[in-house]
Amino acid sequence: MAQNPDLHLWRAVLFAGLHDAARGIDTEWLRSRDFVACCHLALVDPEAVLRAYRPARFQRRPNIAA
Repeated sequence: MAQNPDLHLWRAVLFAGLHDAARGIDTEWLRSRDFVACCHLALVDPEAVLRAYRPARFQRRPNIAA
């Protein structure tokens, strides 16, 4: 878990965006500059995220508020 509140926030934003894309909502976000910026703010490599991304992992509703 992220120690920094801002880092935690950006990782939650990234997770929510991946979940939306898996449901067919705003799929072009995954190839946008906003996606890259979100990844950098979340301290993850955008290319690594895309390589590891599997929409089936996001079939359930995210619990990011916990």
